[in-house]
Amino acid sequence: MAGLMGIGLTGLKAHQSALSTTSNNVANTNTPGYTRQETRFEATPSHFEGYGFIGAGVNIADISRISDQFLIDQFRADSTVFNYQDTFVDHISILDGLLADVTTGLSPQMTNFFKALQGGADDPTSIPERQLILSQSKGLVSRFNALYDRLQNQGQTIAEEMTSHVDRINRLSESIAELNGEITEALGDTNNSIASQPNDLLDQRDEKLRELAELVQVTVIPRGDTRVDVMVGNGQALVVGTLASKLTVEQSREDPSLKEVSIIDHNGKTRAITHTLSGGKLGGLIEYRDGILGKTTNALGRIAIVMADSINDQHRLGMDLEGHLGGYFFSDVNSPLASSSRFVSNDNNALPLDRAGRVEIVDASLLTADDYVLKFNGPTDNDYVLSRRSTDEIVRAGRFQRPLPADIEVEGIRITLESGSFQQGDEYLIQPVRFGARDFKMALDRVEAIALASPISTDTSLGNVGNAVISAGEMLNVDNPMTNRPLLAFSVPDALTPPMVVRFITDSVYEVLDASDPANLVALSPPLTNRHYIPGLKNEIFTDDPGQMYISATGADIAKIPAPGGGPYTNGYGAQTLTVNAREPATGVVTTASVSLVANQSAGAMAATLNQVNGVSASAFTLVELDNFTGATVGLTINGEVVTVAAPDNGDPQHIAEAINGNANLQNLNIVALSDGNRVTLRNTTGDDIIVEVTGGATDSVDVRTKNAGPVTVSAGNGTAIGGFLDVHLTNGVSLIANNTNVFAETPVIESSYRGFRVNIVGEPAAGDTFTIGYNAKGISDNRNALAMVSLETRGILGGGVNTYSDGYATMVEEIGTITNQRKIDKESSKALLLQSENAWHEISGVNLDEEAGRLIQYQAAYNASAQVVSIARDIFNTLIQSV
Repeated sequence: MAGLMGIGLTGLKAHQSALSTTSNNVANTNTPGYTRQETRFEATPSHFEGYGFIGAGVNIADISRISDQFLIDQFRADSTVFNYQDTFVDHISILDGLLADVTTGLSPQMTNFFKALQGGADDPTSIPERQLILSQSKGLVSRFNALYDRLQNQGQTIAEEMTSHVDRINRLSESIAELNGEITEALGDTNNSIASQPNDLLDQRDEKLRELAELVQVTVIPRGDTRVDVMVGNGQALVVGTLASKLTVEQSREDPSLKEVSIIDHNGKTRAITHTLSGGKLGGLIEYRDGILGKTTNALGRIAIVMADSINDQHRLGMDLEGHLGGYFFSDVNSPLASSSRFVSNDNNALPLDRAGRVEIVDASLLTADDYVLKFNGPTDNDYVLSRRSTDEIVRAGRFQRPLPADIEVEGIRITLESGSFQQGDEYLIQPVRFGARDFKMALDRVEAIALASPISTDTSLGNVGNAVISAGEMLNVDNPMTNRPLLAFSVPDALTPPMVVRFITDSVYEVLDASDPANLVALSPPLTNRHYIPGLKNEIFTDDPGQMYISATGADIAKIPAPGGGPYTNGYGAQTLTVNAREPATGVVTTASVSLVANQSAGAMAATLNQVNGVSASAFTLVELDNFTGATVGLTINGEVVTVAAPDNGDPQHIAEAINGNANLQNLNIVALSDGNRVTLRNTTGDDIIVEVTGGATDSVDVRTKNAGPVTVSAGNGTAIGGFLDVHLTNGVSLIANNTNVFAETPVIESSYRGFRVNIVGEPAAGDTFTIGYNAKGISDNRNALAMVSLETRGILGGGVNTYSDGYATMVEEIGTITNQRKIDKESSKALLLQSENAWHEISGVNLDEEAGRLIQYQAAYNASAQVVSIARDIFNTLIQSV
């Protein structure tokens, strides 16, 4: 009887528990992270009664969580990916809308700016048109500044969200550590079987882990004692057993404008882990900030810097409404404040903090949208490595020289280490374009100061015989790009120093003269003499190479007059060996060439020898003056040709010059003559020697002189050979030294031959034709500089001279749009995967009300049946009692 009663009671108890478990499932249907529980039954061990084993009822084996660890891990991983994509898409969508929208983007304002410039070019004296240029310029400045501010505001929002997420991570990690302890405590001895688990605590921990995975990618490592460890980043321990590390958000030591995430270990040490974190909302924020927002800020800054620099460069080449050279239109991209802000010291650099540096833009067309990191890794304090921040690619490595300053030039920028104790272990962030849009400001505020005209004007003399024409002139620079100092041509305000005249000596040889005194033309300094003209081609009068240098042969033998004698005649030039060094500007590699000048060689032959050397352009001419013609017949002979002039004009310089110019043989020898009425000037335009002889009567003579010697009297029966002058132009990086002072000085004096503007002549000139070059003082209606500024809109300037401003901005917008669309697709894919893994988890671990309702009916029936067993056992017992 007792056995029947006991069996019934075990059934009642077991199914009551099952009903409670099922009811608990129903009650927690909507509880996040709740895992369906199930009561597991087992038969009570039967006992032997002689005739067989009699059952003893039922026991509860355990109340278990219905879970699949693979599905839990997958659900957690998919939560990480989706929240990462969702956060990234939320922020990049804002950026995409900002840049592409016509009301907030940059393209419409750039178009309006150049339209206003075109209006100014159409009517350069119009004040309303100039006012419109100023207004649209300010609008462009405002748009750049507004875009920068919006990007900065988004960065600030990201910093605040990072702080919020880190706070949430800290709370979750503390909760997980506490739950680890509670689970261990609930299980008692950690070596016992874990058949009876604290299900609710395990659910809570799994839910906390899932919530943590929404914020950042984590690695969960189970321990044998039912606790779990949680790792983030590259294995940084966030939770170890019952201990939780703390994350913190602080100012970046590398980039003070950013926040970085650091972990504080159990010893209180802080270590930055920002770049090791990925996944989840925090990972999405970090990747968007560093991969998109920072690059977009840089790309926008690059456009601003390139635009400001190129517009400024062109505007400074113009002349304003008041006749002054143009100044800066926009703010100087290399102002002291802008330059120093690009050089950021790392907070970990050793004391003393006395280092100063700056970053200047030297070629805006070569700028990239990258930041760089400058490290001094040793082995000496002077060894450096410059790498691209985004990829760690080494851009330049080397060793700088002390004393400071020292320069590192790469990709359009020049990093200057100005002063201080730069030392091994130092690190600096180089941000050439980060603040370009912020620093984009107006530099002028008066319409009269807008330089739409060109300061150079040219003219053709009305008396010219030939049909050659001179170009209007094109400005190149007002400062020498090699020294950043004002060019001599523009050193005097509102003037060209000096004004010039191009004069043709023959129809194929010209010279450029200083016309400061139009009545007394003199040689330029440095001179442009005996220049050869090629009809049918565009002949550039001045070099456009800022690094070209001029050297004149000023040795002791140049243009001296050997003592007259009976011949043979030589110019007396001594031999000389020249060493030409050529330094390649890009690589710094120096090559050397040796040039031998032979004794008594003509200047023309020397020039031909020098012209065989790369980077050297030499020209020669010979110039001799004759006067004081004495004697009845004079008997003058030039290079073997007797100059015949009939009496009484045989001593008249004008007639002598005409006779020389009329001699076909002398013409073939490139000898021409010019008389001023008192003397005859002979010129050999190719630099060959001029031989002067007197072959007349015993009393005949002539005086010979050069710029460097004379007068020397050549009497009857004697002659002398006069050598020529030698001019040499050296391209950038080329230098010349001599082993003696015969022809060139041992270390020749060099002068820049760069004048900062370009002028060309085309057509067929005639001897005596002249052209003038001067300051465009009355050219306020000139629009050449306005047109040059307008042309910048369609000129390839960015990316090594490939892309226009609009191209650069369109590329940036297109890249953002492409990434946005791709990430939206990725987000939808990750959302589908998350839903799939969530459904799979719910299939196994979630509460199904239909199933639970069925179980309630099942357990209720079993409970009622067990109660009936107890009732029957009681009735039998009562019957037995009554029968006694």
